[in-house]
Amino acid sequence: MQEIELKFQVPSEARLRLTEALSGTDTRTTRLRARYFDTTDRLLARSAFALRLRQEGDGWVQTLKGRGDGLMARLEHNAPLGTDTGDTAPVLSLERHAGTPAGAALIALLDRAGRTPADLVLQFSTDITRTHAEVQAEGAVVELALDVGQIEGGGQTLPVWEIEFELVSGSAEGLLSLAYLWTEAFGLWLDLRSKAERGDRLARQRTHGEVPAIRPVETGLPWSRQVAAALAPVLALVGDVAEGLASSAQQVALAQALVVLLDVLRRDPAAADVVEPVTLLAGLVFDAEAWRMEGTQALWFNLLDWSLPDAR
Repeated sequence: MQEIELKFQVPSEARLRLTEALSGTDTRTTRLRARYFDTTDRLLARSAFALRLRQEGDGWVQTLKGRGDGLMARLEHNAPLGTDTGDTAPVLSLERHAGTPAGAALIALLDRAGRTPADLVLQFSTDITRTHAEVQAEGAVVELALDVGQIEGGGQTLPVWEIEFELVSGSAEGLLSLAYLWTEAFGLWLDLRSKAERGDRLARQRTHGEVPAIRPVETGLPWSRQVAAALAPVLALVGDVAEGLASSAQQVALAQALVVLLDVLRRDPAAADVVEPVTLLAGLVFDAEAWRMEGTQALWFNLLDWSLPDAR
């Protein structure tokens, strides 16, 4: 299946207010302890896959995630393993994902690289307390999940304070509308970096991510696909930039990606109003605060809306 979700960092000054707001809904709390696996040369991480065993309450779930076909969509398959093992993690087995798109994609990746499931070893772990609730918004049901805890890897610990909006049913527009309301209320800022990506960095003792490929976007594609293709490398970079962790190569790549995005936006007169703010951002790749501002987040929501398959 493909999950549709958006994730945001919660600024420290808004954490108490956000927690109180979430407690006003019908919430439940789950402790999530997870172990992430990869090859020693990070084949999965480099290919946008994540493979984990996670304790959820009294049971364990093996989850495989992979790159999907859109900005908010990813391949995912969950295999519940029951409660027989208690706190002891089960043995990893890729057979649990057999016959699924995510499982087939991972096996194909390993085959192309001349690897086998035996090459997958523990890389890092997470310990998260998740407070979650389902909310209705404009014809959609959205799960809100506030994650607080830490990631451990490479002898280091990284704190986690983030909230995720995942579409349970209905339209992605409803998810965007709800996430925008919470972003305005609590100063959230969009961050598509996964816990797996951040844990992989800890394991390698690195502070910043990779530089994505920046390419022109074909003019013959549907408008939504043009926007999605141009926006993907931008959003892949803004997390590190907003947190002040970006390398100079990432900052340069972000400026280049914004130029490609501007080229796409100028192809449609209806996007004229966002050309100026995107142009301004292209000159602020060294200013971390600019990427956490409310106006920048509003811009992302506008562009994400246009990237949906049924957009214009």
